[in-house]
Amino acid sequence: MMEPYKRPGIDDRPDYEKALSAEDKASVSRLAADPHRIAPESSVEQPTAQAARLATEGTASVVAAARIDAAVPDYASSFLDMRDPMVAADGERPDAVQLSHLKWGFAVGSFLAAAPWAAVNLVGLPNQIARGAGFDMGLADPAAALRAGSLAPVLSAMIILGAAWSLLFTPLVAALSDRTRIPAGRRTPWLVAGGVLSALSALALGATTATVPIVILWTILQFTYAMLVAPLAAAVAERVPDKFRDETERWNAIGVIAGQAAGGVVGGLAIGFGAFNPFLCAAVMFAVSGAAAVLVWPREPSSAEQPRVRFSWRDVLDAASLRLPRGTAAATADVARFRRLFLSRVFMTAASAATGVYLWYVVRFAVYGDDPALTAAPMTLPAGVLVALLALATFAGTLLATTSAGAVTDKFAEGFGPWWRGSHVAVVCACVLYAIGLLAGLAIVTIGGERSLMVFSFVAGYAGGLYDVLVQPLVVDALPDPHEAGRYLRAYANAKPLGLALGAGLGSGAVAVAPASFGYMAVFPAAIACVLLAALFLRR
Repeated sequence: MMEPYKRPGIDDRPDYEKALSAEDKASVSRLAADPHRIAPESSVEQPTAQAARLATEGTASVVAAARIDAAVPDYASSFLDMRDPMVAADGERPDAVQLSHLKWGFAVGSFLAAAPWAAVNLVGLPNQIARGAGFDMGLADPAAALRAGSLAPVLSAMIILGAAWSLLFTPLVAALSDRTRIPAGRRTPWLVAGGVLSALSALALGATTATVPIVILWTILQFTYAMLVAPLAAAVAERVPDKFRDETERWNAIGVIAGQAAGGVVGGLAIGFGAFNPFLCAAVMFAVSGAAAVLVWPREPSSAEQPRVRFSWRDVLDAASLRLPRGTAAATADVARFRRLFLSRVFMTAASAATGVYLWYVVRFAVYGDDPALTAAPMTLPAGVLVALLALATFAGTLLATTSAGAVTDKFAEGFGPWWRGSHVAVVCACVLYAIGLLAGLAIVTIGGERSLMVFSFVAGYAGGLYDVLVQPLVVDALPDPHEAGRYLRAYANAKPLGLALGAGLGSGAVAVAPASFGYMAVFPAAIACVLLAALFLRR
C-alpha cells in the first residue's frame, strides 16, 4: 500500500507540544517575550493620576461629580493614537461587569478613606489636645471657655506638621508604589496595609493625651493615610480605560464628598458617648477601606515582570516642593496666570481651614461654653450633635452645587452673554457668596449659635462647590505647557496642604489677638480676609 505523500517542511514537522520538554518550552517563551519593556509612567507625572488626586483630596471632587467639561490634557491618552480606548493602561480589557466593579470599588474605597479622616481631623484630634491640656470637655464652665484660646497654638502646630508631612509622604508613597514588583500588583498591598496601619495608628492616637506621643502618632498616621490615597488616585489612571474614565472619576468624587459628610456625622455623634469613640469608629472604617476597594475591584494584574526603575529622592523632593514649574519663555503670561490661580486656591483653602480646623472649639466653647448644665448629659453630646448637623448642612450645600453648577453657569451665560462662561468674575462671585456665609457664622452672638452656624455651613458648602466648578476650567486653560500637565497639576495639588497650614496659623493668630470674650469667633474674620485675598488673585 502506498504511503500518502508528505509535503517537505509541512507534513514532516514535529509536534512541538510533544517533542519539546517543559524547559524547552519555557526557553521558547522567554525568546518570544520583549526583553525591553517600557517602564510605566510615574504617577506623580501622570495628568489623570494628578486629576484623581485633586478629587480624592477634595480639591476638585465637586468638578468630577458635577460632570463639568474641564478635562485635563493627557497626551498619553489612547484617543490621540491608534490604541484601543477600551483597554486600560495596565493592558487589561475589563468587561461590563468588571467596569461596574471598578466604579464601585473606587466609590467605596474613597468613601471609607475620607470618612475616618474627617472624623479624626474635625473632632478627634482637637478633643484630644484639649483633654491633654486639662480641659473637661463634658463640663459647661464659662471660665474654661475664656482660657480655651491657649489650645489654638497647639492645634495649629499639629495641623501645620501634618500638612508638611503630607507634602513629603504623598509623592514618596506614590514613588514606592510605582516601583512595587510583586504578583499581587502595584497598588493592592499598599491599600490593604495602609488601611490596617491607619486603623492601628488611630486607635493609638485615641488612647493618649500626652503631647510627644500625639506628635509621633500623628506623623505615622499621615504616612499610613498616604498609603491609602496615593495608590487609589494612581489606580484611576492605571486600571480604568480612557473611554470610561470620566464616569469612574465621577463615582470616585461622589465617594469623597459623601465620605467627608459621613465622617463629620460619625465623629460628632460618637464623641458624645466618649472621647475614644471617634477614633474607634475611624479605626473600623480605616481597617476595611483598603481591603474593601481591593475586594470590589477585579483582581489587579501582577507587576512582577515590570521593568525596574531606580528610586530617586530628587524626584520625590521635587514633587513635594512648593516651587511652581517655570515653563517656557513663550508661555510667560500663562505662567503668571497659573501662579495667580495657585495663590487663589491657597487662600481659599486657608479660609476653609481657618474655620474647619477650629470648628470643634467654636461649637464647644463659643456656642455651648457657658450654657448651664441642665441635665446629667455631658456638653460633648449637644456639641457633637451640632457638628453632625453642620456636616450634613455642608453636604447639602455641596450636593446642591454639584447638581446645579452647570445650570447656574448656563443661566448666567444666557443673561450676561457668553463671556460669563469661564469668566474670572463668576469665580469672584462665588468668593463673595462664601464671605457672606462666613458673616452668618460670625453672627453667633446675635441670632444664636446653632442657626447661624447651620446657615454658614450650607452657604460655605454651596459657595465652595461653585468655586471648585468655576475655577477648574480656568486652571486647565492656564496650563503653560499642556505636555507637562501632570507636573503643573501636581504643583496645583500642593496648594491644599499649603493653604491648610496657612489657615491653621492665621486662625490661631486671630484667636490670640482677639479679646478673650470673643474667643474662637475670631476665626471668621480671618477666614473672610483669606476669601478676599483669594478673590483678589483672580484678577486677569
